[in-house]
Amino acid sequence: MHFSKLETGVIQVACQQTRFHIAQDSELREIDIKDLDISLVSRVPASESTSKVAKASKAKPDGLELLSHAHLRVQPGARLALVGRNGTGKSTILRSISERLIPALPDNLRVAAMRQFNDESDNTETKAYMPSTKDATVLEYVGRCDVVRNRLVYELNEINEALNSTDAIETVRKLRAIQLERTKQTLFEVDRAARLRSGARGYDVRKVLRQSEKDVDDATTRLESLDLDAEGNSMESELEQATQLQLDLQNELDALPAQDTPAKAKTILAGLGFTEKMLASKITTLSGGWQMRTLLAAALVQTADLLILDEPTNFLDMQGILWLQKYLHNLADFSAKTAVLVISHDRDFINGTCEELMILRDKQLAYHPGDLDSYDKSIRHEILRMTRMKEAQDKQVEHMKKTVANSMAQGKKTGDDNKLRQAKSRQKKLDDRTGMEVSAKGTRFKLNRDLTGYHLTSRAELAIPKEEEGVSLKFPSGPEMRFQSSLISLENVSYRYPRIAKPTIAEVNLVVHPGARIGIVGLNGAGKSTLVKVLTGAVQPASGNIERYARLKVGVYSQNSVDELAALGQGDASITALSLMLERSKATGDGLEEQDARKALASVGLYGRTVSDTSVGRLSGGQLVRLALALLFLDPPHLLILDEPSTHLDIATVSALARALALYDGAVVLVSHDRFMLRTVIEGEPVDDDSSDDEAEGSDADEAVRRRVVFEVRGGKMKALKGGIAAWEATLVKRLEKAGLL
Repeated sequence: MHFSKLETGVIQVACQQTRFHIAQDSELREIDIKDLDISLVSRVPASESTSKVAKASKAKPDGLELLSHAHLRVQPGARLALVGRNGTGKSTILRSISERLIPALPDNLRVAAMRQFNDESDNTETKAYMPSTKDATVLEYVGRCDVVRNRLVYELNEINEALNSTDAIETVRKLRAIQLERTKQTLFEVDRAARLRSGARGYDVRKVLRQSEKDVDDATTRLESLDLDAEGNSMESELEQATQLQLDLQNELDALPAQDTPAKAKTILAGLGFTEKMLASKITTLSGGWQMRTLLAAALVQTADLLILDEPTNFLDMQGILWLQKYLHNLADFSAKTAVLVISHDRDFINGTCEELMILRDKQLAYHPGDLDSYDKSIRHEILRMTRMKEAQDKQVEHMKKTVANSMAQGKKTGDDNKLRQAKSRQKKLDDRTGMEVSAKGTRFKLNRDLTGYHLTSRAELAIPKEEEGVSLKFPSGPEMRFQSSLISLENVSYRYPRIAKPTIAEVNLVVHPGARIGIVGLNGAGKSTLVKVLTGAVQPASGNIERYARLKVGVYSQNSVDELAALGQGDASITALSLMLERSKATGDGLEEQDARKALASVGLYGRTVSDTSVGRLSGGQLVRLALALLFLDPPHLLILDEPSTHLDIATVSALARALALYDGAVVLVSHDRFMLRTVIEGEPVDDDSSDDEAEGSDADEAVRRRVVFEVRGGKMKALKGGIAAWEATLVKRLEKAGLL
């Protein structure tokens, strides 16, 4: 068992392990861990002694249990997406892996993940080959992040320089310096392993820890007391060791994918949107979004057995998303054994990147070979197949019961022992062999293959899979318009920020009609957010005309909406979602009753004690998005302007939001990089095959008057995309190919 502190609590991890020490294969890179338990608890056991920690591991945690007896499996070269609802612990599971909190992880598993700058969690001094943000440019920092390769290159250069020297003492000094650094690294790894283990294995590891501490002391003494005269006899031996080390380092380097780290770093950074000027910029001068891209590049550049990415698309524009999608898809071409485990709310990104799903549900991990679309279809198909199988078997069982009852009655009536034995035999078969008649692969059921171990019957029970409870969002209708008119009309509108010569948006023409669906896309910095500010009236244009419907009501969701609510909750812990709804409703003049406020919150998926007892500051990102949407409809608007609303949501909620926006009768202006959202909300593509007929009819009735168009903002100009999202995606791919990035 292991504990790791978080701001929200402590991660507690336990899993199945052998009590004996087994030497691991140096080539083993597969993760296959059974009986994995991960909990987020509010406190750590008071004593850190082995006996009390062992007792604590048997006690039920006093916090949130995320995994219970789950099976974690990641094979070399796999491309997996971890999917599950918000709040189920996806990010915590990834952190448990990346920080090696799970004791049964292979000791030699190399994990790359996005980490914060200046991460001092390992308390190790910075080496010459390790990354540092101190006075480092973006390219320098990312180039140093492949620590595995850089360490080998650094040591090889050091030993080459030493062997080329005519000074034998200097050669031995370099060899001993490398040996000292390696013993320090071994000490760090053994110390971490000792903290992860208890019982007999923990005792063995602590013995190794004491020996490692002694090895570091001995290596330090040997380096500091180098004396040629006193150790003349060992000089020849150590020179041979230096030559052998040179050969070993070269062999290790040759085994890695052949790519120059600085060149690889530059390619990755260019793919993520960095210009030549930005590559030479200091990291500390970058904005938060570009710093996150730098961290993403730092993870991608590393030599690793497992690459972990938690919502990597949040800070990327569409071109960056397409590049990353293609990069991860093609990773097998130059790093066949590197596995990828990713969390994302972007359905198209997952479908284009991953070949297998790791589904987190009911504290268990299930696996599906394929993408999200095939998973949704397979679940529906399996439910239908198992339902039909059970109905057919129920009829068969009922018929057999009648047959057995008739045979028993006739046997007793006539005194026919053969009929009685036959009836009992059939009854036994009915009790023992009712259940699955086929294997999971659809082949004929075989007991010794499909139901190994001890069981009470010879057939597995027929269990119909339960579809996960759906997410439902529903928005109230917008107010009636007294006469038909456009809601907003922009004519040759331009806007320029102070002290900037070039206008951010120039000569924009846009008309938003009632019920319209307007999508706005573009790369970061193209002027999308500025256009939103002009539409909402947050800024006034430098030139051009804007006309608005006289009684226009606009609901605005910006990228800062979640941060503003979180800051509000952190400033006053007494504010809950319910109290905020009641307070804001007074400002609109309606003054909702508590029951009506709860109903409004329930329409966006917030229920019960979550809205009345939980502080807004403690709500998750997805819950804050829902609260922000509920606040928009306190005074139902004619027009919704949404800027990246899918961020912080899980995939199921993104689908529910898309469905709700598709059915909303008001106008929608959507700024997004999520292709699924744009296709469903703006272009009218069905969300799934389970929509009701009433919903479909309502959507069809509006199509005659509903305008659907996607605009691209580029270089301050805005133009309609004739081919829609698919055509724009194809255009971006061509740009990447032309730039040599794909």
